[in-house]
Amino acid sequence: MRQVNSKTSRRGKSQQRGITRPARSEWGDFVSTGGMGLFLRRPMLALTVVLVALGCLTGLFAGGYVGRFFGTLERPVDTAFAEAGFAIGTIPVAGNERTTREAVYGALQVGTGDSIFAANPSTLRARLLRLPWVSDADVKRQYPATLSVRLVEKRPFALWQNGTDVAVIERSGAVITAAGAGSFSRLPLVVGPGAAKAAAPFLDALGKAKAVAARLKAAQRVGERRWDLVLDGGVTVKLPEERWEAQLSELERLIVEKGVLERDIEMIDLRYPDSYVFRLHNGDSRPVLRERHA
Repeated sequence: MRQVNSKTSRRGKSQQRGITRPARSEWGDFVSTGGMGLFLRRPMLALTVVLVALGCLTGLFAGGYVGRFFGTLERPVDTAFAEAGFAIGTIPVAGNERTTREAVYGALQVGTGDSIFAANPSTLRARLLRLPWVSDADVKRQYPATLSVRLVEKRPFALWQNGTDVAVIERSGAVITAAGAGSFSRLPLVVGPGAAKAAAPFLDALGKAKAVAARLKAAQRVGERRWDLVLDGGVTVKLPEERWEAQLSELERLIVEKGVLERDIEMIDLRYPDSYVFRLHNGDSRPVLRERHA
């Protein structure tokens, strides 16, 4: 019995020593080790696989295929919500004086019948802010079927003529629009490069000179440094670069107390500290000493 067992044991050991395990494939090694085995054994091949995969993903995103795929998923969902009673029924607009409802609806790019969940308020607000007269906008979803819009419009401050182009501007000098500028003829007109940005302090000071303001046809910016005024009757008044506010007040006094615009004057030059220069329509120029005020 012992001999048999000994032979059997030796034969079993020899058979065990003769057993060969099947070699793992590289892909099996990649899967079973999370890719680390292939990286360690064949780093260049593994890196190539990773780069190819990244290239494919980049192509899918850059080509818009992923976005279009998810877009096709969203459309049936939006349609389902709309059919379930969450379709936009009304879009009331408030605060619009110069912005038409048609312009608002066109900017929103959503309308009645669309799902209210497809109307993102932040996106719609950004679209409304592109309209020329819109300073701010508030868009709210009022479930189940109302999309409300409230606008804050820009305030027209003056007309700005630059070359042959005329535009409505804000107090800051920013252009609102050139469309329909002719309907704002009641606004003061400033002319020339730089006039829009410099208009606010000048027009504020002009408000204190009532007689000048009532006769002003245009204020022209000269060299982006000073102002020339064009008054009724074609009279031009040249203001200095510095202390022009004081000379505006002096012009007011000349009009009200001296009746200077009732004379045959074509131009008044207020740039000299000791005298006025009046040019008549016949071309003659007459300097007049300034009065000394106590």
